[in-house]
Amino acid sequence: MKNSPFFAYNKDFIAFGTQHLIPIIIMLVLCIVLPIIAKRFWSKNTQLFVSRFIAVTVCFWLLLYTFILIGLGEFDVKIHLPVGFCSLIALLLPFLMWKPNYRVHEVFYFWILAGPVQAILTPELYNGFPNFMYLKYWIVHCGLVIYAVYMTLVFDFKPTLKSIWRAFLMIQVYTVFAFTINYILDANYGYVSHKPTTASVLDYLGDWPWYVIGAQLVGLVIFFIAYLPVGLTRRRQT
Repeated sequence: MKNSPFFAYNKDFIAFGTQHLIPIIIMLVLCIVLPIIAKRFWSKNTQLFVSRFIAVTVCFWLLLYTFILIGLGEFDVKIHLPVGFCSLIALLLPFLMWKPNYRVHEVFYFWILAGPVQAILTPELYNGFPNFMYLKYWIVHCGLVIYAVYMTLVFDFKPTLKSIWRAFLMIQVYTVFAFTINYILDANYGYVSHKPTTASVLDYLGDWPWYVIGAQLVGLVIFFIAYLPVGLTRRRQT
């Protein structure tokens, strides 16, 4: 099984190479096309089905990735539990949003545009296509962004300025949760215990714990930037 290209590690991924840019382009196209088609041609039931399909697909690939690692005997509780920021969102998405909930979405909207987007731009990834790690990485991260845009536009789940502070408060809850898990397991989920091994924006924010504080402030700025399209649309409608 390990000889299959799907399971074999290949170390082919190059940042901003073809295997990096193609999933980004696909993500951007789907972020534009899916809401347009959904609003113009799909019934409410079809819109809901597609939202559930995206959520389940993202969660499925996260779980498949986990089970593959277990099957290969390579699962490590210090690395592979669904406690990382993006993994936790992917795991909870179909359960918390099976029946679309604005209060959940207003938090996930900012979380996704601050977390997975950063992971998309500066991926901590070594294996290229068609390795399962490559497929999981891009399906999960790009799928989350597509979902956030889709739900915002199709279901009119537009966050408010108060949503920013609710999302920021929940970030503090997550940070405490991740740090506790890291302390127990000697892990680094959410990168709240030390920086990732690959280059990232955290490299410019100082040492621990200052980069954790700096990352949250940068995240807050990103929250406000992510709100701009919604705020401008709301002002235009008013």
